[in-house]
Amino acid sequence: MLHCWGISFIQEPRLFEHLQNKDDAFLLYVSTRLMRSYRFPFALLLTCDRAEVIAEGEGSPEALERALSLNPAAMKGFRYSCGGPDALLRVFLLSTGILSPLFGEDTIISQISKAEEIGRLAGSLSPRLSKLLNMAAAFSKRVHTDMKVRVFDRTIAEEVARRVASCARVLIVGSGEGARIVAETLIPGHEVLMTLRDADKTFLLPPGAKPVAYDERLKAAAASDAVISITSGLYHTFSECDGWALEGKPLFDLSSPPDIPASLGAIAVKDLGVGLPEKDEVIKRVRALAVKEAREYESWLGRSEAAPDVQARAEAIAYESIRRLSGPLSRLGEEEGKAFREALFDSVRKAVVACEMDARRS
Repeated sequence: MLHCWGISFIQEPRLFEHLQNKDDAFLLYVSTRLMRSYRFPFALLLTCDRAEVIAEGEGSPEALERALSLNPAAMKGFRYSCGGPDALLRVFLLSTGILSPLFGEDTIISQISKAEEIGRLAGSLSPRLSKLLNMAAAFSKRVHTDMKVRVFDRTIAEEVARRVASCARVLIVGSGEGARIVAETLIPGHEVLMTLRDADKTFLLPPGAKPVAYDERLKAAAASDAVISITSGLYHTFSECDGWALEGKPLFDLSSPPDIPASLGAIAVKDLGVGLPEKDEVIKRVRALAVKEAREYESWLGRSEAAPDVQARAEAIAYESIRRLSGPLSRLGEEEGKAFREALFDSVRKAVVACEMDARRS
């Protein structure tokens, strides 16, 4: 039975910032450490907002936390888990980005592919898990090609416009699609300032919006009548000590994940009390496709178990060989170790297939 468990970085991103943008060597190191505790096939998925194990068994979350150099006693409020059909469906939903704080993001596709690659190099995978991760990555690519997944409902912009109707100058922190939709809604009746991290990208702003350097946001906020944050980062646009520039004016945090400390009392999307028809429609469509894809995987799984394939058997032996040699392999240098693991996996797989074919011919 498939199981997923992990740690969410969303509530306290700075607590986990040391896990951001880790390289292959780190992922391989953590996967190798996890194999000491998890005696079943698994893959390690590390993104900007989560560390997750996708496994063919049920294990302790503490092993994951220790392998990531986190204190298990401090992680209880950040853990999540699911199993069985829910876990299988989750993998496909996760791959599309609709479970991500930045709704519909597509960078997770490469991260899932990386989880499969590292699992193969570590020897922690099985042919079944490898197939699942490859199917999930391919599924997400099809979804993002066939439909627009990243959406921002205009109902949000319309409600914000209603709430800032009496404000002459409005600062919008951000320049992505959501920020542009809000700006377009406000420009006819307000002076709209928008922040840019790159001064050369003023072409991103809607006609009528005035550019402000991102580093000047605090000064611009103090001179504005309302402030709206719509960014896609994991770090706060304003800190608690910036409250002096925001006090007494409408403050909106439309970012996902939240971009303003809760202590500053910003109004979030959930506080607006509006429907999100575009987002709900995307979730409905993607979920229906994911259910169908999960059934396809289960069908493949049934066929492979009913009629074992020599290639799958060869891959399973290759994974087990690397797993058993994980100690000596971990003492090799990064580049040398990666090349040797790839060569070992391929050699064992080919040798098993060759022996099986020879046996059948004789």
